[in-house]
Amino acid sequence: MKPTGQVFIRMIAYGLVLSAIDAVSGRMLQSSPDPSIVLSLGATAWAAYRLAEGGLGRIALPAALTLWLSYALGFLAWTRLLVGWNGSVPWQPRSTAWVLGVTISVPIVAIAAQFAGARAASRAAAKAALAPTHGE
Repeated sequence: MKPTGQVFIRMIAYGLVLSAIDAVSGRMLQSSPDPSIVLSLGATAWAAYRLAEGGLGRIALPAALTLWLSYALGFLAWTRLLVGWNGSVPWQPRSTAWVLGVTISVPIVAIAAQFAGARAASRAAAKAALAPTHGE
C-alpha cells in the first residue's frame, strides 16, 4: 500500500496532466474549448474505484475529489496561459447552472465509483477465500 501523501500527490499530478491535455487539445482543435466532462468525471470515478478496490476506501473519496479539483484548477490555468495561441479566446463557462451541475455531480460520481470498487474488492476476497489452495 502507498502512504496517503503519495496517493494525494499522484492525484494532483494526474489532474494537472489531464487538464493540460484537455486544454491544449481544445486549443489545437478549436472545436471543444470547454473542459471535457467525460475526461474529468471519468478520471474521478477511476481514481475512487481503483483506490477502493485496492483497499484504500477511506481515502478514495477525498483523493478522487483532489484529482478533480486539481484538474479544474489546472484547466483554468492552462487555458489562461494559452489565450491567443492558435487564435484561441479565454474560456468562459456556459453558465452558472452548468458549473454547479458539474461540481455537484463530482462527489456523486466519486461515491458511486468508490462503492463499486469496494464491492469488487469484497467479491475478489470472497472468491479467493472459496478457491482451493494447491497445498490441499
